[in-house]
Amino acid sequence: MKKVLIFSLFLSGIVSFAQTGTSVYPFLNIPVSARQAALGGDAITMRDHDVSFAIANPALLNKESDKQLSVNATAYLADSKYGTIAYARDLDNGHMVTVNARYMNYGNIPRTDDSGFEMGEFSASDVAVGGGYAYQFEEDWTIGGGLNFITSKIDTYTSSALAGTLGVTYHPKQSKEVASVVIRNFGYQFKSFNGERENLPFRIDLGYTKILKAFPLAITITAHDLQQFDISSELNVNDQEVNVGRKIADHFSLGAELFPEKSFNFRLGYNVRRGNELAVVDQRNFSGISAGFGLKVSRFRIDYAHVRYHNSSNVNQIGISVDLSGHQGE
Repeated sequence: MKKVLIFSLFLSGIVSFAQTGTSVYPFLNIPVSARQAALGGDAITMRDHDVSFAIANPALLNKESDKQLSVNATAYLADSKYGTIAYARDLDNGHMVTVNARYMNYGNIPRTDDSGFEMGEFSASDVAVGGGYAYQFEEDWTIGGGLNFITSKIDTYTSSALAGTLGVTYHPKQSKEVASVVIRNFGYQFKSFNGERENLPFRIDLGYTKILKAFPLAITITAHDLQQFDISSELNVNDQEVNVGRKIADHFSLGAELFPEKSFNFRLGYNVRRGNELAVVDQRNFSGISAGFGLKVSRFRIDYAHVRYHNSSNVNQIGISVDLSGHQGE
């Protein structure tokens, strides 16, 4: 009964946090690590040593993430640079904390006048710094929350905001399953670029991961952006109106990790919405597909992801994690 009540209270808050319309700070929804990117970009149910996932879902914090430091870097689209860093501590008795930061640099952008003539360059960047807390209140249940201070700069204009994240994770160890629900990026922009406040990129995600018993494979599926039914483009690549089936499918991303409990992992993912919206007519360009691997050497783990956006736009992401606890188990 306690479990049902907690889930009911958690989900009842969704309505009050829901926002519509355009939003700022889209970098908050970029994959937080190379591992998440390789698994489709939206996974929120990888509950193990990987502390970077706690940025997206603080309720994933656990004893394995104690004293883990994770750093990820990406040469992102249009010559922009993106990176994250996260660290966690286990405070005992079910209490866990994490600190993290995200950074996006959009590089130098040409400044033009009304006629299109270039007049030098300007820069733009986003930064989010924050922390999170989780409490494992029963053997299989963890609840967590996070808060981030965001600052953004575009040329001489700046803005700032506070963004929160709440998550609940169910993890029955015997069956090697993880289920989570997360509400992300709710908050308040207390300084806007031009005096008019904008919405944060609020979203609700529901995820599930299962490590198979008969084969060393972890399957993960995430239903993302559930706060809004229609997140698809109006027309498909054939300039036809998008149907209901496509609108439902665009909410899902899938991932698989081979040898999830070993020192070497191979990963594959597919983001349905990205695959649909970046497809090319009469061409097989593999948009939406991602792949990568993880390798553990002593106290270090190296993760790599290659994400396919378009024939001319791919993203490579790398992450390095280090176990600062001194333990070097499998």
